[in-house]
Amino acid sequence: MVIYHGPLIGCSAKAEELRDEVQKVARTNLTVMIRGERGTGKDLVAGEIHLKSNRAGSFIRVNCAGLPEELVETELFGCEKGAYTGAEARRGKFEQAHGGTIFLDEVGELSPKAQPKLLHVTETLVVDRVGGQRSIPVDFRLIVATNRDLEEMVRQGKFREDLYDRLNMDAIRVPALRERMEDIPLLADYFRDRYANEAKRVVSHVSQQVLDLFQQYLWPGNVRELQNTIRRAVYRGRTDAIRVEDLPFDFAQRTAAPRVKLGNYHEMMQKHSRELIVGALTHCDGDRARAASLLGLSRSQLYRLVKMHNLDDDMSDNRSQESGWMP
Repeated sequence: MVIYHGPLIGCSAKAEELRDEVQKVARTNLTVMIRGERGTGKDLVAGEIHLKSNRAGSFIRVNCAGLPEELVETELFGCEKGAYTGAEARRGKFEQAHGGTIFLDEVGELSPKAQPKLLHVTETLVVDRVGGQRSIPVDFRLIVATNRDLEEMVRQGKFREDLYDRLNMDAIRVPALRERMEDIPLLADYFRDRYANEAKRVVSHVSQQVLDLFQQYLWPGNVRELQNTIRRAVYRGRTDAIRVEDLPFDFAQRTAAPRVKLGNYHEMMQKHSRELIVGALTHCDGDRARAASLLGLSRSQLYRLVKMHNLDDDMSDNRSQESGWMP
């Protein structure tokens, strides 16, 4: 069934799961961490959560990566007149979000100096303006997003563990476009219509040849890359269809590379590990020392892998079969 649902467009199981998750978290007031690759639409998901919540106030978006270190406190928490040379009294983003939602995009980019200040606001629900003498109560719902591995950053001491725990009360993962390729025709039509109106020209459809190319591409930039590709094609095109010649000149070449077979990481790695070991042992006529050297492994590492993949029995069976074939 074709489903158009605000910015979360799609008919795939992944799109449906994402919409269900948005509905669930919108009913609560918990802090939500949105995970996903760049260009997947994490900001749109945050906006949908706000729209479906009971928060009557504004939706305030902050790009943490774009905040200069010296202005983080002023931008987030505000300042009083005279706090520094030329300073005028102003509300910070958390005050602006009073009664509504504040969305901190790319929260993993916050500096170590800013992190304890964010933790303080989430714990106390008050802000202290720069140069202020009193704390100001604030009522907000916090949503954060990142494409960074925050768990690894915590292990490396680059992100506070207590702040991570506060921000990760609930979580949503936005799937990459390559995980929901069946949604590409719907997304392409949505962007075609949007940019045709913007360009004030008639573009009635995306050609089947273009859609076929889209299905062969892995979209490292995700939905944002598809959006920009369609926008460019609409403005460059001269007919009522988006054709291959309207795409970037190297697009067909980029899709020519063989597609990576995707699946469960651990299962795929185990399969390839087994194939490597079998290939090396076969090439070396079962000589494990030579096979280990060929693979750049120590003998003990190779023995562990042979045992893990149950290759002892397989190699024995192969040797007995081979001895039966010999005259």
